[in-house]
Amino acid sequence: MSIKSDLQQSFMTQLLKKTSLTRTISKFSAIGLVVCSSLSVTFLSLKSSYAYSAFKNNDYYVAQSKQKSGERGNFSQFKYKLAQRETGEQNPSYDNTKNQWGFIGKYQFGEALLIDLGYYQADVYYGNGADRNYWRGRWTGKDDIRNKEDFLNNKNNVQEKAINQAFALQWSRLKAELQQNGRSVEQYLGKSTRGIAITTSGLIAASHLRGPRATAEMLLFDKDNRDERGTSIFEYLNEFAGYQIK
Repeated sequence: MSIKSDLQQSFMTQLLKKTSLTRTISKFSAIGLVVCSSLSVTFLSLKSSYAYSAFKNNDYYVAQSKQKSGERGNFSQFKYKLAQRETGEQNPSYDNTKNQWGFIGKYQFGEALLIDLGYYQADVYYGNGADRNYWRGRWTGKDDIRNKEDFLNNKNNVQEKAINQAFALQWSRLKAELQQNGRSVEQYLGKSTRGIAITTSGLIAASHLRGPRATAEMLLFDKDNRDERGTSIFEYLNEFAGYQIK
């Protein structure tokens, strides 16, 4: 018997000795009261704690509890884990250019994204006439970034600025994609798909991997989409679920 149960039984025994209940309640009734009291305390504690989510033995409940408590990590930790995944480096570097498709930097930026963010201009680029990111276009000078070297050197902390802008842009585009289909992102948050909790951080990571449209199709039609290495959009939804996003 636990310490809590011993204290409860002692308390009940003293109470029974000091009142007239000792003449009307049998020994077995007293034991029954102690057992019921102990069980009530146990189940109340379980349901109101993080252990309740773990007890459900379901990744969805666990991820949701972590999302609320911030246990997975904060925004900076989310970005760091994303950078590790994108670059394959334990200590992701800003000057990473190892990707065979020409994605660059700590978060593996492509030409198309930097065009959307206003840092770069090109008529032919990866996804529009080119089979990889060749970086043959022009840099606009935004944030005083004049060339690829400025970007890879993270001049003026540009890569952190760019990824924050990218998250905001992708989030707004995801919402727009869903609205065109008569849905909203709020209708999916807190639910699950394929046993994976749908969280803000997971959706942002999925959008970074395959874009807002592919992320919307994942939610709307349960459609998978994979990158050049074969990484599933569902992997990012799951791997990056539950982080606190500012």
